[in-house]
Amino acid sequence: MTGSRSNLTGTHVTSHAPCFGDEDFAVADDRWKNGKDLVAICEPVLYVCGGCPYRAACIRQVVPAKSEFTGVCGGRIWLNGVIVHELPDADPSELPVPVIRKSCGTAAGSRAHRRAVEQQCPRCLPYYRPGPNPLDAEDQAAQQLELPDVP
Repeated sequence: MTGSRSNLTGTHVTSHAPCFGDEDFAVADDRWKNGKDLVAICEPVLYVCGGCPYRAACIRQVVPAKSEFTGVCGGRIWLNGVIVHELPDADPSELPVPVIRKSCGTAAGSRAHRRAVEQQCPRCLPYYRPGPNPLDAEDQAAQQLELPDVP
């Protein structure tokens, strides 16, 4: 879990996590310019989340999607509340339980779960399609800005 912990309440569980209080996990905004930089900075410390029993509790405490969190939380690297990179053993069950909506059982319901960064409910699982990774959009924007070589 990265960032300031002074404004977080109920840290009794995650205060035992191996990352708690480690300043290497706090990524200052001026240390990265884009998502690729963020991943490059966070990836070396992400291994600390591997096998950590507090990953789900960390996500419940930080609520990355709602707080538009940027940094390492629960075995994942988040950029403005969207998962951009995760450990290979990241388990979807570590994400918050799904909120049941009127749209559940449709593609729109599945998208709503994905936007909320929560588990898919059983009715929406058949409609689940992974969302776009914001880092892919950065790559496309960079390609569009490249100028052709003119002799």
